[in-house]
Amino acid sequence: MSEEAVFERKFPFHKVTFLNKNEETLSEREVIEQVKKGNKEAYQLIVVRYMKRAYYIALGFVHNSEDALDISQESFIRAFRKIKGFNTQRPFFPWFYKLMKNLCFDHIKRGFRIHEIPLERIQVSKEERNDRELKETLWRGIESLSLEQREVIILRYFQQMSYQEIAEITEKPIGTVMSTLYYAKKKLRGIVGKLLGSE
Repeated sequence: MSEEAVFERKFPFHKVTFLNKNEETLSEREVIEQVKKGNKEAYQLIVVRYMKRAYYIALGFVHNSEDALDISQESFIRAFRKIKGFNTQRPFFPWFYKLMKNLCFDHIKRGFRIHEIPLERIQVSKEERNDRELKETLWRGIESLSLEQREVIILRYFQQMSYQEIAEITEKPIGTVMSTLYYAKKKLRGIVGKLLGSE
């Protein structure tokens, strides 16, 4: 089963039935204002908008579909509990990302690893199947990076964010982002090379 199928089967908000035309056209700010006023159902709009992005970022950090689902769902719950303190003049996702990143980091630091993603559940073409050992090695290499280095690798290569977007979401200078990414890639090349026996 693909990660997409696992996600859609287990994420409780992957289909929303209450939307009407007025709700579909609300801006993010208007939706959050409604949530702040006590409209809990409106929060589903926020969840639906960001749930896949949240799941795949969490998956990049923890490399485990069950844990990624748990973390992304818990992140939305925590964000809902803190929503009254959210400044609606700012975009929601960077604020939400901080909550989720902290949960991911806590999870990694506690060493919770139930099981890794089975390689047969990763959608790959016939040609890519020959590269499974490399994929597995690459994941082990990513997991060997510091949390800060892993973060920039995930945001840059898993989420295709620009340096500017990474700087904004992590609240770090763009130079720091570029430097962290440079050393993360350098370290990753060394780790993967050693694991593959090429160094």
